[in-house]
Amino acid sequence: MKIGFLITARLKSTRLEKKLLLKLRDREMIRWMTDRIKQSEILDQIVICTSDNIQDQPLVEIAREEGISSFCGHEDDVVERLYEAGKYFGLDYILNITADCPLVSVEYFDTIVSTFHETKADLIRCLDLPHGMYSYGIKVDALRQVMEIKDDQNTEVWGRYFTDNDQFKVTDLDIPGSHQRPDFRLTLDYAEDFRFFEQIFDHFGGDTYKTPMDDIIQFLDDNPDIPKINIDCKQKFQKNWDSQNKMYLKK
Repeated sequence: MKIGFLITARLKSTRLEKKLLLKLRDREMIRWMTDRIKQSEILDQIVICTSDNIQDQPLVEIAREEGISSFCGHEDDVVERLYEAGKYFGLDYILNITADCPLVSVEYFDTIVSTFHETKADLIRCLDLPHGMYSYGIKVDALRQVMEIKDDQNTEVWGRYFTDNDQFKVTDLDIPGSHQRPDFRLTLDYAEDFRFFEQIFDHFGGDTYKTPMDDIIQFLDDNPDIPKINIDCKQKFQKNWDSQNKMYLKK
């Protein structure tokens, strides 16, 4: 089975302009994310999965410089982009999350894949991890099936195609209580999020990308003022997410 990690990435952000190119310790955020993902030994391919819009070409260049792959697909149809990338690289199974999660939990990659072998689930989620640390496991063939039934080309919110259709098997990982930290937000959408990451990178330095999630969680527990930096962003993000979901449900 050929496994790839597809990083969904665009440079269209309006809340925090070109957030993936913001630098910590003179290195762009997306490079820190690729550094972290490279720690996994189960991946056959790492792909920055972006669009064919000219504004996203810096991401293609970064992929080349980092020695990983890139794929340019549909601007808005994320399902199509992921499926076509999976097909292009001959992948059977993909792990996926958006590029604003530089500290995604590499430790759970193996768990997702082993759970797939046990369950053959079309979609595997670990949403009880802190926001920004979880990722998804998806069968490429399941994306093909979604392509056949989807009713929109704007599929940024694509999970509903799996959860609202009984032809797909969705499995949620059982996350230990010590990793269930809804009070922590480790994703980059707002200026406050960037300031939050600055504190983590200042502490762990150039080895931040190698730092286990348990160490990051412990650091945040030991420094409770740091999670407070972007705590209000959770509500802003959720409001925006709910608005997107309502828009799609009306279609």
